[in-house]
Amino acid sequence: MFEDLQISRESRAIQPKTSSMSTTSRSSMRSEQFTDDTSSISAKSDASVDSLIFDPNFGAIRPDLYPRKDIVLQQSSLDGGQGRLHTRLKYDFRTCDFVVHLIEAQDLPPADPVTGTFSDPYIRISLLPCVDERVRQSSVKRRTLNPYFNEYFKFPLDFDDLKEKTLVFHLFDYDKFSRHTSLGEVEISMANVDVSNSVEMWCDVQKQHKVAGESGEILISLSYLPTAERLTVVIMKAKELKLSTAAPSADPFVRVSLMVDGKKVKRKKTSVRRGSVNPVWNEALAFNVPAEVLPKVSLEVSVLDHDLIGHGEMLGRCLLGGTDKPGEEQGHWKDMLTNQRKSVAMWHILRK
Repeated sequence: MFEDLQISRESRAIQPKTSSMSTTSRSSMRSEQFTDDTSSISAKSDASVDSLIFDPNFGAIRPDLYPRKDIVLQQSSLDGGQGRLHTRLKYDFRTCDFVVHLIEAQDLPPADPVTGTFSDPYIRISLLPCVDERVRQSSVKRRTLNPYFNEYFKFPLDFDDLKEKTLVFHLFDYDKFSRHTSLGEVEISMANVDVSNSVEMWCDVQKQHKVAGESGEILISLSYLPTAERLTVVIMKAKELKLSTAAPSADPFVRVSLMVDGKKVKRKKTSVRRGSVNPVWNEALAFNVPAEVLPKVSLEVSVLDHDLIGHGEMLGRCLLGGTDKPGEEQGHWKDMLTNQRKSVAMWHILRK
């Protein structure tokens, strides 16, 4: 009835301008169109209402539409001039890993300030106190002071334990035949950084600080020949030995003790180097060690100052091998085990 009334009025309104046949035809068409459009609108309205009522995802936030940007932090130091380190930190709640993305370093100092030549930098990453026995180390980038790494490292630990840790980056210049020179370090207290979301950081590199109790360094090469069941320890040289007395120099020698399950079973020593705190030996000490015993073996390497009266004053020592000694010493031992028949050399810090 309502549709008929509207159509009739429209027909009368346009009658003076059109013929009767034309009016009747157009009225029918307009009537059909009006009816169809009304039905369509009604159907769409019903569908929208149904969707609003029954769609459980209506109004839900879509994270993919709102990408979260990294927080960028700057860590500055009064001890500048050593370059900058670029890293990204995040805790992976799915795998319970603290993930360190080592991106790059910039404006590193040359290993030799006199010549100003390029370095071959690499970075060793530690989380202290240690969470495991793995040694995490980047690749070596040749002849550059602006190395780009783009490498990832993971530390397995609970998120709540992370705030008690300190993340340390040690930067070194690689030298195949000499001591790896320190280019600096970066320390980040995890108590001050929220890594529940990704955090990007630019940090000033500082000069590496000497730890109290350190007594110099010693360069040692290890190799194991399984066919002969022979463990060879090459004492190459030491650097910056510290004396507990006022003597200007020392007469150092090295004693290597072979231990099985923590018990000393054999020991050998090098010759004495007179009047030097930077002695060079390049002496090989060989031990017969069966393959089945090797996992239980550890080495105590001690540097002593020769004394004609006594047994010699202890200048410092380090422990290689064993299962309860994390860090570089354990890493060196594992490198030897995985590269049998090859000599693996590494510098170690001497402690009293």
